[in-house]
Amino acid sequence: MSESKFSVDQQRRMLIKALGATTLASALMPTSLFAAGRGPTAVIVGAGIAGLSAAWELRKAGFQVSIFEKENFTGGRMVELKTGPLHGATHAEGVFNANREMFALGAELGIESQVRGEAYNQVWSPESGLGLDNGHGIYDPGGMSDFNIEMTRKIPGLSPETSNKLLLLQADMDEINATVDPCLLETGTAYDNESVGDYYERVLGKASGKEIVNYKIDTACAGWGWDPYSTSKIALLSWLSSKEQFVYPRGGIATLPAKLSSVLPVQTGTTVRYITPPDSNGRRTIHYLAANLERRSVTPDVVVCAVEGKYLASMVQGLTPKQEALSNNCFFTKQPVVYWILDEKHGPKELIMGAYTSGHPDPMKARTYHWVAMPGVPELNQPPYVRYSLSRKHTPEWQNSDMAIEDYCWPMIKQLYPQLEKSHVVDIVDHSCDSLIHMPVGYINQMAEVLREQRKGKKSLYLAGEYVSGAHTGAACASGRSVAREIIGHWI
Repeated sequence: MSESKFSVDQQRRMLIKALGATTLASALMPTSLFAAGRGPTAVIVGAGIAGLSAAWELRKAGFQVSIFEKENFTGGRMVELKTGPLHGATHAEGVFNANREMFALGAELGIESQVRGEAYNQVWSPESGLGLDNGHGIYDPGGMSDFNIEMTRKIPGLSPETSNKLLLLQADMDEINATVDPCLLETGTAYDNESVGDYYERVLGKASGKEIVNYKIDTACAGWGWDPYSTSKIALLSWLSSKEQFVYPRGGIATLPAKLSSVLPVQTGTTVRYITPPDSNGRRTIHYLAANLERRSVTPDVVVCAVEGKYLASMVQGLTPKQEALSNNCFFTKQPVVYWILDEKHGPKELIMGAYTSGHPDPMKARTYHWVAMPGVPELNQPPYVRYSLSRKHTPEWQNSDMAIEDYCWPMIKQLYPQLEKSHVVDIVDHSCDSLIHMPVGYINQMAEVLREQRKGKKSLYLAGEYVSGAHTGAACASGRSVAREIIGHWI
């Protein structure tokens, strides 16, 4: 078990989050969304970062814009909400320094310094016992966006043969870094031809490839719930080759969407029932429920679907065969997480945490992705808690067990943190949720075909979001902005 002590200031930096996403809906919506003769009209479905970014670009270009959001909050996966006694990020927590479109948008809004942040790898400190434990020792695993050969050679238990072969990866990393934008993965279709696990075994040989997958790659994939032997290599190598840092925004993950929501016309609590095929004028009608549950419809010039891709086929009538096939191939991995909220008397005195490889020789640690025991921080109204994240490989076993997540994970956390007793627990928060979109081999080529089809000329329907760009918030933002520019080119 790896342990480390943090000062109150360090704990504060790890806990402080921006205020939750802004709720903007009124109980009643206007009868007419758009004024006649004042420029083309656009409805964006979804107020996540892709939809908000697209709306921002379109409005700058003179479009009349309205954003429909089914939830009573904005921000999508960049939202911060209160879950039981806990307040903070519910999905995404940080961003990559390669998210250039996101930072440029923050600069336009005057909040770039708040969108940028501190490096994730400052948290890891193997010298003090804090890092990834593979059964041979504790080490800095690097981030999702880092494959430093010299650092990788320091992994405990890595064979000399594997260490000597690592330079065989450098040419591919340099080529991918020069040609692929990790925020727009359609630029990497040439590399969407094998899984990331198969890639390492092919280049390094089976034994050395498995070592790297077990000690480095599987841990990176586990953060997004991916299986290295089914995930397209470019979905991961685009980051590993870029060496871009993962950072926590200084203002909190919700800073950018909250700012956009405050300056854009968002209608929350508005549920799209279905979108019709194009009429004789080439326009689609959106049938929706207003915030007061009144059935309404609107026929804008342009509809931008910035929803999760898995909803697309059931929402939109008259999709092209390629669009429908992409939607049917879009699914999310599961992130099983549970918090045990403790009474103040039995809260830990300092932060303690552990992270393990799925091949760890201890079976309980092999089932554990990450755990943390966090002291209370009264000035932030943050109670003490113990948090446990189940490993990706054991998630299906839990899903098939019919057990509550806290019961399934209790034996593991008791071994890792034996001080925990059920009598100390005052509340339990099940934080399990959909994690991120899975990108199996072939998905990125499928995605690129849809985008090429979308660019061929003026249309009434456009797709934007992570399911057509990449599995992270920076890709969703880049997608929203780039799709909006296509629309502007087609319509103005």
